[in-house]
Amino acid sequence: MTGRLCGGRRRARSAADKAEREQQILTAADALFRERGLDRLTLAEVAAHTGLTKAALYRYFRSKEVLFLAVYRRALDRLVAAIEALPAQAFPGGFTDTLLAHDSYCRLTAILHVALEAGLSEQEAKDFKHHLLHQTRRLQARIESISGQPADACFRYLMQCQQALIGCWHLSHPSDTVARAMAEPPLSAFRLDFAETLRQHLALLTDALVNGRNG
Repeated sequence: MTGRLCGGRRRARSAADKAEREQQILTAADALFRERGLDRLTLAEVAAHTGLTKAALYRYFRSKEVLFLAVYRRALDRLVAAIEALPAQAFPGGFTDTLLAHDSYCRLTAILHVALEAGLSEQEAKDFKHHLLHQTRRLQARIESISGQPADACFRYLMQCQQALIGCWHLSHPSDTVARAMAEPPLSAFRLDFAETLRQHLALLTDALVNGRNG
């Protein structure tokens, strides 16, 4: 179980203190999400693991969904920075490896549209989507420079990669009941490994991109 990260309940005063406290909250929330999943996790637990009251946590994030959108944004930013740092010769294998290495991004992307974006105000949704578009454009520029393909083809490629990730995640992470049902042959034929399945899908998408068939 994750330990408390904020060290006491002293209220953050300066902008730097608040920024540091926010990062500590995001780190705790991310660790708890990996451990418990979103459905079973409460804001009270996140607060307890950051040394805050639930009321104090609400001063930073008004809901669990808004909190985890912030966790997602941080995971996305880290992924984008890592992919931008990849040497051109590492594509496409390094792209897939980097994606798989960012576990929080994969887990949160899988539930982004069905859970994290629920209950947002229109302005919150716009702000988030603008950030998502900005970071996707950064990735698009990097893929464009590596592949030599047009910008619109690279953007479609990234959208298709995201769609593949979401589908592969859900197919390879069934409920506990379904997983037990598929534990033995012949039903074990339906069991999928996330990393292997995603690699196969991204290999097909990348081949289509570099050969100009991404349409």
